[in-house]
Amino acid sequence: MGSFQIARVFGIPIRVHLTLLVVLPLIGLDYAQAMGDRSFFWGFVTAVGLFASVALHELGHSVVAIRKGCRPREILLLPIGGVAQMDRMPTRPADEFQVAIAGPAVSLLLALVGWGAASLLAGLGMLRPALALSLLGAVNFMLVLFNLLPSFPMDGGRIFRAWLTPRTGRLMATQIAAKVGRFMAIVFGVVGLLKINIFLILIAIFIYQAAGAEYRMVRIQEASRGGSSGPWMRPQEPWTYAGDEIKVGPPPFRSGGTSHLFVKPLRAQHDLFDELFEKWR
Repeated sequence: MGSFQIARVFGIPIRVHLTLLVVLPLIGLDYAQAMGDRSFFWGFVTAVGLFASVALHELGHSVVAIRKGCRPREILLLPIGGVAQMDRMPTRPADEFQVAIAGPAVSLLLALVGWGAASLLAGLGMLRPALALSLLGAVNFMLVLFNLLPSFPMDGGRIFRAWLTPRTGRLMATQIAAKVGRFMAIVFGVVGLLKINIFLILIAIFIYQAAGAEYRMVRIQEASRGGSSGPWMRPQEPWTYAGDEIKVGPPPFRSGGTSHLFVKPLRAQHDLFDELFEKWR
């Protein structure tokens, strides 16, 4: 609901939420201003390139997940980023690490390719496309850095949990990673409020919710495997689905300007944008 498919890659549907069509021109305008260009065209091209980069980042996760036996259902592009919805996430630490690092690895490759192509085009005197590719390279590099922050369940948080799991067990590792993730979400929220940055505030809210939701899900999974029960064995929240571990990790922002930070959210994020779209329509 509120989204449409634009492609299918490796059998994975790539969908765009309709609200992105509203926000994309605004991001394009911001990038045009950042490039010092009065023409909207190259700013819009850069904005489209940004979300193409997000889709490729998600495909990086998805392709490795398929190799680990975890089937992605779809990739959804939203105004604040992309989400790769998986049937499940690998439980082996080495597998989780490989799935988590794949997205930042793709973004790093895109950054290097963008900078290299920009240098080549600048040497040929094609300054506008060179500037657009240079900006995309910077944006992808910021995506790498931001995703590697240990803010569970962003990519860096999942890498952190994969490192902790052999030492503490999956449940305790998830609890520690979730606490770190929630702390960083609070930091993001405070910074977002101080800078009046709605994107960063939304990221903080979704990461805070996602960290707690996944910890509760892992508790239920671990208790189910052990056959134990307890007072915490209560029904899951409406926005949490059994076997639906979500990868979270926002893309980037341009330096010296309005932050365009995005998040790969819980399914609740999809529902929120559906609700906003229905009101807007």
